[in-house]
Amino acid sequence: MNTRTRRRATVIDRSRAVSLLHPIAAFFSSGGMSRAQSLAALTAAIDDVRKAEGKRKLEHIGCGTCYLDVIAAWTRQRRFLDSRGRPRSLPLSGSNGFAALVRSAAEGRNPEEVLRVLMRFRNVRRLSNGRFQLVSPLFRASAGRRMAFEPIACFLNDATSTLTHTLKNTSASASPDLFWRTVESIQMSKPNAKRFVEFAKQRSLLFLFEMDDWLQAHASPKVGSKKRIRVGLGLFSIYSQ
Repeated sequence: MNTRTRRRATVIDRSRAVSLLHPIAAFFSSGGMSRAQSLAALTAAIDDVRKAEGKRKLEHIGCGTCYLDVIAAWTRQRRFLDSRGRPRSLPLSGSNGFAALVRSAAEGRNPEEVLRVLMRFRNVRRLSNGRFQLVSPLFRASAGRRMAFEPIACFLNDATSTLTHTLKNTSASASPDLFWRTVESIQMSKPNAKRFVEFAKQRSLLFLFEMDDWLQAHASPKVGSKKRIRVGLGLFSIYSQ
């Protein structure tokens, strides 16, 4: 990807920052921290980020949804599937090639730029015959020491928005009652903890595919942009000692 594209930044403005920090501020306040203590804790966290060594490099990839859409189309549109219904390896060009896939799923995006991001984060690999194979059925936002910035920003925004909604929501509210659910155990050995993470990855893929199928089946593309509502479901793993 060229330098101009790779340096394109997603800006976090004051309004968005306040929204992200609202549930954290509520947590600090309810935990007995004063305003001065809360500000000192935030400053210490910022200093810790700046001096951290060996951290992953955050890269701006632009709007992350286009990569999700490209992978979703690759796994669903018939012309990009083989006889068994699996994603075919694609040439870059041609009526059923990768460029055509990007044009159908992410109109306006440069196919070669999209391909480079997908390959850099190990979602796609190039085969010896020059064709491109889908490796991950869901977009991976990290690989090695690299991590995409926009998916992180989206995750934080979604998590804090759910918490803020829950904190502010009343029984009389007409909006949906958002939720989070977790399962956990404090009696796991390290080997079993590793097995659980792998088990959860496999099971969550099946579950998310089912959720995605439902969303695709109930999508209303003809609805005006002002009436559209973004809904979805996110899962995350827990590992602490």
